[in-house]
Amino acid sequence: MPLHPQAAAALAKLPSVWRDVEAIDTMTAAKARAILANAATRSVAVPGVAIEDIDVPGPAGPLRARVYRPVDAAPVGTVLWIRGGGFVLGSLDVDRVSAPLARASGCAVVSIEYRLAPEHPFPAPLEDCYAALGWVAEHAPALGGAAAIAIGGESAGGNLAAAAALMARDRNGPEPALQVLLYPMTARAFDGPSRRDPEVAALARTEAIDWFWRQYLGEREGTDPLACPLCAETLAGLPPALVITAEYDVLRDEGEAYARRLEQEGIAVELRRYDGMHHAFVDAHGAIDAADECIAHVGAAVRRAVSPARAVTGQKSRTGCTPTIDDILSTNDTRPARRGGPASTEERS
Repeated sequence: MPLHPQAAAALAKLPSVWRDVEAIDTMTAAKARAILANAATRSVAVPGVAIEDIDVPGPAGPLRARVYRPVDAAPVGTVLWIRGGGFVLGSLDVDRVSAPLARASGCAVVSIEYRLAPEHPFPAPLEDCYAALGWVAEHAPALGGAAAIAIGGESAGGNLAAAAALMARDRNGPEPALQVLLYPMTARAFDGPSRRDPEVAALARTEAIDWFWRQYLGEREGTDPLACPLCAETLAGLPPALVITAEYDVLRDEGEAYARRLEQEGIAVELRRYDGMHHAFVDAHGAIDAADECIAHVGAAVRRAVSPARAVTGQKSRTGCTPTIDDILSTNDTRPARRGGPASTEERS
């Protein structure tokens, strides 16, 4: 379908300086950050959500973090959320997902400030996120009132969330009940239609994606699965996943390829593509109905995943259609993270 009018309107409202970023592949990281410093869409306060700044122990020193908690009721679990920015850009102050996710899920959401490339290339940002995952798992009862945790992220943060889940599996680390991957970067070298579609390229150029990968990996080929999760030899034993993609996103096909590989290896996964939407559309919650719906859907899935008691509802969803991740999770009395799970689903919104 065409770019949704609400998505087009949201893009049109971005500061004009964003047009300069179309040529990000010709810049240094410092120049790109300087351009975006006054143009980034800042996080906003969300009614019913309390915010606390803390420090989390990291492998190279303390990491800044921000905790979002619902105020109307005690949280039911904890989520580690990893914001996007191509491994290079952004800060806690431009995270627009954590606060509405805390409200939608009823969970405490911890947003982490990881080190950035190219000053700190792979694996430094990942090691920061993995350290944060361990800390969140250890302190989950105090943070979210329960031991269960989830992990998630958007774009480069989706990459880091997926890689942290792989690292946790291989190191016998924490077992998230769910991984939420919003339009994730999963492979440096990926040749799919969304990388070549001129309509998609008008919104996000493949050259820009290549530039971000160069900052993160340098001249590495991108075959390390902890950098490019789609390259992992096996995805067996990972947590269930909710993967969100957008039609007008250069990362669309690699995110969907990752979801299908999870499915092939027996991991419970729900794949939802939002037609007519662009990369990072969820950041425009309040202006795009699909963004609001997506946050509500993710929140419900997270809440179900971290719930200490899951009702068994069978393989049909509440609407009688293809089961969602909530329905898949509800058929498991214990976490399938180290064992795999039932077949995946794919939906279009």
